[in-house]
Amino acid sequence: MGAVRQDDKLEFFKRPKPPDPRTLDRWKRRLEVLANPDGYILHTTLALSNTKIFYTSEVRDSTKHFLAQFLPSFVLKLEGDWQRSGFLFPHAHLLLPVLPEVRPFLVSLKMSGATTPTLRYKGEALPNPFSLLPDRGPTNVLEYLSSIPDLSGLAPLVNFQESTITTLKNSPSLAKYLGKSTYQGGLSPVIEHGMR
Repeated sequence: MGAVRQDDKLEFFKRPKPPDPRTLDRWKRRLEVLANPDGYILHTTLALSNTKIFYTSEVRDSTKHFLAQFLPSFVLKLEGDWQRSGFLFPHAHLLLPVLPEVRPFLVSLKMSGATTPTLRYKGEALPNPFSLLPDRGPTNVLEYLSSIPDLSGLAPLVNFQESTITTLKNSPSLAKYLGKSTYQGGLSPVIEHGMR
């Protein structure tokens, strides 16, 4: 049985509903846009420290605007998963294209405490996300540090230490996974920027 918030009518489910075919098609298109020629997509799981972004349009708009300052394009998918322990894990899948412009954001996220676990696809380890992004090369320390964005604006919303940075492989199963619905009520679970 999910948790229902009476004030905002937001309900999380134990078992997500399978994706609607139209939703699945939208996810396939999004993943095609984000994937590089080898089919890789950069991905962060942002552990959310509160759920206001699920149902408060002002929080959602400010989050989108904040991320758009540093990222040329992204898709943010909001989810709430029940853990075996019985606790709800509200999080967001932030999907990014494999472009050099996203490297400073990911470096800042890592410096803020996010970890970089290695995921596997069909039994093979996926590459470290930073290995897919060319470094700018030698530069002085001050110039390098000034290129890394300050992510403290996300601190009221994101638990950086519980967040991760990984690489995903574009596949029909990934579209199906992202297309599932884990809550109802509130606003749409997907936030997009620069995807057209």
